[in-house]
Amino acid sequence: MTPSESLQTTIGGDIWWGGFTADLAITNSSDQDLDGWSVSFISRHQLDPNAWGVAVASELLDNGLRRYTLTGTGWGSRIPAGGTIKVGFNGTQGSDLGREGNLTEEMLIAKVGEASSTSVESDPATTKTSTETMADHAGHDHAMQHQAAAQSPYTDINSWGSFHGSNHNSEHNELVGGRTAITTEAMEAFNGLRAFAGLEAVGIEQVGEWAYANGLTNNSQAWGDDTKGVGLWYAMQGAKVGWIADQAYDPQILADIQRTARLGSGDDVMAMVREFGHEGFADYLEQSALRETFINTLKMEPHYGGWMHGRTHGFLNIEGVAIAHDINHLTVLGWDQNQPFMNDTFDWPQWPALDVSDQTVINYYQGIVALGDPLSKNLEALSSPESFTPEPQPIAFPEPVLPKAGPGETDLLTGNPLDVEVSGDLWWNGFTASLTLTNQSEQRLENWALSFTSHHRFYGEAWGVDVATQSLNGDLYRYELSGADWGSSIDAGQSLTVGFNALAGTELGRDGALSEAMLLAAGSEITQI
Repeated sequence: MTPSESLQTTIGGDIWWGGFTADLAITNSSDQDLDGWSVSFISRHQLDPNAWGVAVASELLDNGLRRYTLTGTGWGSRIPAGGTIKVGFNGTQGSDLGREGNLTEEMLIAKVGEASSTSVESDPATTKTSTETMADHAGHDHAMQHQAAAQSPYTDINSWGSFHGSNHNSEHNELVGGRTAITTEAMEAFNGLRAFAGLEAVGIEQVGEWAYANGLTNNSQAWGDDTKGVGLWYAMQGAKVGWIADQAYDPQILADIQRTARLGSGDDVMAMVREFGHEGFADYLEQSALRETFINTLKMEPHYGGWMHGRTHGFLNIEGVAIAHDINHLTVLGWDQNQPFMNDTFDWPQWPALDVSDQTVINYYQGIVALGDPLSKNLEALSSPESFTPEPQPIAFPEPVLPKAGPGETDLLTGNPLDVEVSGDLWWNGFTASLTLTNQSEQRLENWALSFTSHHRFYGEAWGVDVATQSLNGDLYRYELSGADWGSSIDAGQSLTVGFNALAGTELGRDGALSEAMLLAAGSEITQI
């Protein structure tokens, strides 16, 4: 690639059957730091969207060509004056490059006519130059997606180092088939699972310190940012596996759910969580807005960045037949992503792990989540509905400010002008309540509000209503529900259904239908105010 006024780019990499790995060394030859740089080029090949150090956007051109824009992101967003960074990506061959050998600039970049051009931009210097086009790194019609990725709040594990030399797959094939980079989004999934188990949130370094203390690392003492990278890596592993119920655990679940997350449907992932997970966990993910975070964590490739072999190759003895590193291979899949416990460098099983009992494996991964002894039982508290119930956060109950109802509108909801029907669904330690309100009067009702007393605690979200809560004596709560947004008014003769989620304050069962008697405290009635 011809150098620009500010950037010099050297293209290298490796070819493999059907694809390639491109390594780009980008040097800032100017005398000022470059931030927010980008490079645009044309190619025949298809780029994997999960690049490292750059976000990739594409534009479909004629004749099977695509224009790609690489934008520095995360640790790759800044190039110091005179400095060099190395970024890269995997690609699928759009034209035959062979099955092995070295990738060259001529192989990567498509020539359009006699030449093609690449624009290079950097924010601070606002420098615009042109270099020869960097070729087709095809296949991402994700311009908007990658623009968002460039502003991602998550940190890539490679920010704390990489150990590609320790694992043959780390540079070449680690991010294919929907596999993604390891980022701190995994910590959100990990702490979400801890919250479900009634445990407080922890930081990356706490997880890393636990791993070092339990013999789950290569080196007995952390160097540099090892504690952060090790902590993030084990948090990812715990979040991937620790949600599975002991009695449901089978290694194949990890192949099926990771493959589905990477290549299939999020709804199918959640169906598996409901089938194999601790009861109530799927609902918890939905209600806590952690569904996508959990699915994104399942997509992450354990070999990414080489941390699995470079720092988390633990030698802890497991049942005398394996070591921790063998158990860590549970989430490593074969190349077709149909089998767990695989050594994907050679695409055969991680043999020692297959001799370890299922109970020990699930204990090990739950031990990661609990930061407990990886060889003992952990998370047994999940058998108790109360164990993952967060402390209630009552809303200070204000003096009513809504207009008082007119004459004839103060009756119980079993009479005029409103009629209410309570329904909903029970789930482990909670429920979803649906209130269908019918305006039986001849006039439109505005700013309606209801009040009732219950043992249960409002939790998470509501739709069509605002919920105000007052904590009373005897573990009771007084609720005031007032119409909001689309639920703020009810036309004459019309019905609407509003609802909310709540955590059960008394035993209601784990499934079935919610009734009015279950919702209300004994002797309580729903009244319009």
